Amino acid sequence: MGLFEKKEDAYELKMELSQLMIKLSKVREQVGELSHEIDRLSADRNAYKAKSDELAAYAKKAVAAGNEADAKVFLSEKYKYDKKLADTEPRRKELSDTRSKAVALHDDMVVRINDARSRLAVLEARNATADAAIKASQTVGSYDFEKDLSSLEADAELRQAMEDAQRYTNGEGQ
Repeated sequence: MGLFEKKEDAYELKMELSQLMIKLSKVREQVGELSHEIDRLSADRNAYKAKSDELAAYAKKAVAAGNEADAKVFLSEKYKYDKKLADTEPRRKELSDTRSKAVALHDDMVVRINDARSRLAVLEARNATADAAIKASQTVGSYDFEKDLSSLEADAELRQAMEDAQRYTNGEGQ
């Protein structure tokens, strides 16, 4: 274990990351369900509109043919579809607003997950560097050899850690 951070800190970060991933999957599922319901309502709305337009055309033809009784029946049916069409719109708008909020929550969670991954990568890199420094200082041999080896290992670990941290920060390590 490294000198700079406690083992519990890495464990806590991993637990936080795990919990965020579980929550993210639930939010993704909710967004999918909301999208599906919005699509279903849109399809219903389109069907109601098409049926209403069809009945309006029949009513016009009936009036043109001089058959007002049939025109009234067609218009009565048309108004039923117009009512269904009007009833679907508030629900669709409500679902759309809820979906927008869920997408915003999703985006926020992705940012938090990427931040936690970045912090974990930096922590692990620092711990690995510290562990390498400890091992290098414990090697048997001359003082100059230990000093040179320790310096080389620390430099290599630090370079690798910085590259890993940069990759995670840029989102490439996902």
